[in-house]
Amino acid sequence: MDFLFLFLVFVLLVMLAYTLFRLYYQKTVACLVMAAGQFAVVAFLVFSYDGGLYLEPFVVLAAFLIGLAAPGVFLWTDLTTLRRKVRGRFGIPLRRFLYQNERDEVAKTVEKVKFVDAILRPRAENFPIEDILSEIRVERADTSKNVLKQLEAAGKKYGEGDYDGAYAAYETIERIFSRSPSLYFNMGNIDYIRGRFEAAARCYKRGAECAGNKEFSKDDLREKLGMIFYNLGNACFMSGKYARSIEAFKAAIEVYPANADAYFNLSFCHAMDFEETGDTEKAVEAFKKLVEDMPENLHAWYHFGKCLLKMGNYEQAGDCFLKVVGEDVMFHEGWYRLAISYDERGMVEEAARAYYTAIQIKPDFIDAYNNLGVLLSTIGRHGEALKVLRNALRLHPADTELIFNIGVVLYESGRFEDALGEFLSCDRLRPDDDTVLYMIAVNLMNLGRADESIDYLAHAIQKNPQIKSRAAQEHAFQEYVHRQEFSKLFV
Repeated sequence: MDFLFLFLVFVLLVMLAYTLFRLYYQKTVACLVMAAGQFAVVAFLVFSYDGGLYLEPFVVLAAFLIGLAAPGVFLWTDLTTLRRKVRGRFGIPLRRFLYQNERDEVAKTVEKVKFVDAILRPRAENFPIEDILSEIRVERADTSKNVLKQLEAAGKKYGEGDYDGAYAAYETIERIFSRSPSLYFNMGNIDYIRGRFEAAARCYKRGAECAGNKEFSKDDLREKLGMIFYNLGNACFMSGKYARSIEAFKAAIEVYPANADAYFNLSFCHAMDFEETGDTEKAVEAFKKLVEDMPENLHAWYHFGKCLLKMGNYEQAGDCFLKVVGEDVMFHEGWYRLAISYDERGMVEEAARAYYTAIQIKPDFIDAYNNLGVLLSTIGRHGEALKVLRNALRLHPADTELIFNIGVVLYESGRFEDALGEFLSCDRLRPDDDTVLYMIAVNLMNLGRADESIDYLAHAIQKNPQIKSRAAQEHAFQEYVHRQEFSKLFV
């Protein structure tokens, strides 16, 4: 009986701890009363121990049920609310949501594949140190021993991930022997890994110049130059210089046609160049061929969807983004673009869930916050829209787009005084913006401050004369439109 009594008291203390936790966050009278009641029940059981009441099973059971009933109901209510929120926002059950978060935490510890390797065929790996030794042709034995020592140190540091140390060792050799294509190739690879793509491109170019002075009597030398141009193309691609990347891949194919990866990368660069220069139709055709030839390349699907989105083909674009996020659920840009495709088709709930998912994956994704806030406001969920936008504003306090959208939501919900404060803040950060000036004028008019409204409206029209037609149709200005001060603004 003593063990059972202690177990019952322990359970009651656990539930009391939950009630105190709830009281700390919610600070409601109900939680306070419930905590006091639970404390009284626990105290009754503890003090009744000396009086022998604990020997009466019905007394103990009744006290236990009384102490457990109220917090049990609140716990069930909280769980039900949580399930509803998770399903409403993310479209999945609570159990799956918790499992997904746990899996995502594990995924964070796994080293991600380099971004370029997911887009293009990966760069060629380092050449062996024997190639460098054969190219620099060291004459003296002691010098050869020192060079070999430096090369071995560079190879070891590279293998250990000490890229700065490996690059320093290669630089020591490069200061004396600056005619080895393999040396510059390996140095370019280190810059490439460190994300210094322009520096990597310079190393590859230097390596190509050194190799270009040699005879192509052996196929391995031709292949080596092809690999140098191939990596040069990858480095230029990562720098966003698609035209130079195309030239490099063409040179790689011309020197060594057996490199099948160069053909794919060349096609991808052409497609990206079309997208970058605004030739959307050619970009769509190019990406369509890429996804047909290599359906496993998610980035080709992603850019194919972006181009379709730009052309207004929202349904097909959505299918592309669904494939992307189906294969890589952590790709926040894919969820963001999928949400846009839903939004454009009027699929509000689906769009909201996709925006929420993008934010969950990347909590500082401001564009997703902005779009989600505007979307929620348009369907009348102003409170939720404000919560989303203000959460984003905590991350980026000076983001004028967020401040402006908060003002719009407040205006649409009829809170003109609060909206005016947001637009005035936006005006201080983004002065002379005609849209901000116009919204200040509208809110002032709704607050009955017509004279001030005229000044802001005049300033807005001065910045953008097209504001006239918009203001003429604004309900807030209708009864004042015939007043002299207003009428002369529309002349």
